Amino acid sequence: MQNKISYQSKMKIVDHETFGSNERRTVKNSGLLLLDKSNKTDQLFFVGKCGGEVRIELTIKFKQNPSGSITINESAKLFEGTSTSTTDLDGRASKSMVVAKNQSKTLKFRVRNTDEGGDYADMTLVVTNTVLSGTNCTASIKAKAQVLGVTFTGAPTSNINSPSTVKGGKRVTFRRADIYCSKNTGTHEIHGAIRQKYNHVGGPNNALSLPVTDETTTPDRKGKFNHFIGNGSIYWHPTTGPKLVRGAIRHTWARTGWERGDYGYPASDEIRIAPNKPEWFSDFQNDVIYWKKDKSVAPETASLSRAKVQALFSKIFKEKTKDKKDLNVDSVRISKVGNTGYDFTRSKNREITFKIEGDYDSGVFFIPNPSYTITLRIAFESDKNPDSKTKCKLSARMAHWHIHTSGVGHGDLLKGLKEGIQKGFSKPMSLGEVPAVAQFLSIKVKKNGAIVLYFAPSTIGSLAAKEAQKKLNAL
Repeated sequence: MQNKISYQSKMKIVDHETFGSNERRTVKNSGLLLLDKSNKTDQLFFVGKCGGEVRIELTIKFKQNPSGSITINESAKLFEGTSTSTTDLDGRASKSMVVAKNQSKTLKFRVRNTDEGGDYADMTLVVTNTVLSGTNCTASIKAKAQVLGVTFTGAPTSNINSPSTVKGGKRVTFRRADIYCSKNTGTHEIHGAIRQKYNHVGGPNNALSLPVTDETTTPDRKGKFNHFIGNGSIYWHPTTGPKLVRGAIRHTWARTGWERGDYGYPASDEIRIAPNKPEWFSDFQNDVIYWKKDKSVAPETASLSRAKVQALFSKIFKEKTKDKKDLNVDSVRISKVGNTGYDFTRSKNREITFKIEGDYDSGVFFIPNPSYTITLRIAFESDKNPDSKTKCKLSARMAHWHIHTSGVGHGDLLKGLKEGIQKGFSKPMSLGEVPAVAQFLSIKVKKNGAIVLYFAPSTIGSLAAKEAQKKLNAL
């Protein structure tokens, strides 16, 4: 069942202390909204101002009832003061009504200034409640498209008067969105990058099947998602891209707090180890979830701590500048760890910014040496997306650099440093190769700057992780 609700709201506001044409004002709002089993409530908020001193804040709440009727609660607050942005609350009022299915009804009430003066506002709300059958997808999709508006959906690219039959239900495609409908899932839209991912994995023919939500903002307010009836979801974040997460891995992730938990957002789609093995894993921003034999199992790992990563880069930088005898390196430190990077298939790793500070021995004892600060942003990455069966080459690549110099004669220092950085870091630095048999899952830069390599929780994966740790320790 779907409630298509049209409303016309009117506020007639009077600022009693103001005279002339600015004493009275009428504020009108109208529109459409939909309620169904996945979205049984909705809320509107309108503001009206009058006379330079009176502000009305109007809240209208809608609730779907099992009978097909809707309950409406309307409340108004009157603020009056030296400006229409005042926080001086001087009056409030509210009223409720029930609108039966396929009927229209009007709600009226007045909110007064109960503190001082004769300011007031008369509220009038006219609501029409049309109930659409869950089996009439043509009407439901039309209503959904009307509520979303053509600015959102774009023009239809399939017949809106005769929705296409897809596995499990009906669909109408638009330039910028698709709307799906079935008796079991209701009527929901998919758009943007989530729509791209959904179509890429097979749309309704995938195990996800049909959407059970519209695209929805995540609780942390940073990402978006659609849930699907096939025990799965597609999550999007501006620094991950759209990623499919489903089944037991999704359940494990949910138990830890979804995107606000320790794992962060999904960084890959679910990846199956082999067609004949009931084993899967999903990469996340901060960790890996591996599902094996009906339970979540911790992957094998090898790692470099933040301190070791910093020491390793200091060693590399000093090695590359060893022929510059007069260049003094005072400090090499991690100054920043970035966020993950957007990608449609596999999110890019965090990049680490190193800050190198020192000076150049000019040889003139009575003049302070010119000093320098170098910032190098380094991307740690694999040439191929690890999936437990692919040979991968790991490397560190300079993604960005900046040099600042100061002091007497610093121009020559700047020129020399630029040439040195471009020559020494122009090519990616090899960090080694992981053979296909190692069951390699992921290379990850943690939020604190540590680097972790993940391997499958198996005998081979364990041996590979131990061997990788030996090589990391030797760096």
